[in-house]
Amino acid sequence: MRSTFTHNPSSLRLSSVNPNLQNIPRGKTDEVERWVKECFVSPPGSLFWARDYAAIEAVLVGYFAGSARYTRFAKLGVHAFLASHIVGRPADLGWSDSDLRVYFKQVKKEEPVVYDTAKRICHGSNYMMTPRKMHYEYPETFHTIKDADRLQGLYFELFPEIREWHRELCFRVDGTKRRKLEEVAETVDPWTLGVCYAQNPFSYVHRFYNVLDLEKVRYENGTSEWIWSYGEDAKRLVSFLPQSTAAAIIKRAAKTIWYEYPWIGESLRLLIHDEIFGEAQEGRELEECLEISQKVMEAPIPELPLDPAWGMGESLMIGTEAKVGRVWAEMK
Repeated sequence: MRSTFTHNPSSLRLSSVNPNLQNIPRGKTDEVERWVKECFVSPPGSLFWARDYAAIEAVLVGYFAGSARYTRFAKLGVHAFLASHIVGRPADLGWSDSDLRVYFKQVKKEEPVVYDTAKRICHGSNYMMTPRKMHYEYPETFHTIKDADRLQGLYFELFPEIREWHRELCFRVDGTKRRKLEEVAETVDPWTLGVCYAQNPFSYVHRFYNVLDLEKVRYENGTSEWIWSYGEDAKRLVSFLPQSTAAAIIKRAAKTIWYEYPWIGESLRLLIHDEIFGEAQEGRELEECLEISQKVMEAPIPELPLDPAWGMGESLMIGTEAKVGRVWAEMK
């Protein structure tokens, strides 16, 4: 089966068509869904291998929000951190990274339903999903809008910097529009007016037309003021930076493997959002695929420099996890 990669999402996150091999159901709770991945079986003598970035978009949200604290928890397991608060056994911020990793694995294992709920809260809230939308998208998880609102409120209480980043980014990009309107001459093509944009660290540019809405409110005493609200492009703007940057990171990793380690590149089969998927002969060839992919994917990213005060090195590094198996549905 051969898929065609596209950039259909506004955020420039990778997608594929004819057929779509990136959104095959995981089948964790549905046997029929599981049958699909069970159809993919490696040839005799070989195994599938995969390596995926651990919480790459959450890590990038923390990076773009300028939060060392959030970036740290994203690397360790921000979903489990939120889940520990939901179940009333909150992780101690004073614990070491190694102790937190152990505790987060325990929470994930003991509270799988709460963990999945926390995961949806984190991803949805990072990209400005409203409690109403969460309820309608995942009614089995959020039985009422009030439930979703309460959990999202807890998340923003733990990480207020995320909501602050949303506001600052939207005002900054909308400010780009205002500056351009002030600087353009009358001879400029009118279709270019009002265009504002964002550029990620890999120089991907996305233009936005309605980040903020302004409404002038007049009061009975004769005064008036402008009231702002998020426009229809606000969510696309917020998702663009982490999602397009994650796409750039994994595409470069795949190209690096292909050009610098061609004998490993020949094993590549698929890119799945934050995962590189391949097939290799059992034994040394498979081990080398796992070693080289880890070396390439976990290398520092020079386009994402860090503040020395964060204590995380000169550039951002994102951890990975590997899995192997003969059948796609049973890889571990």
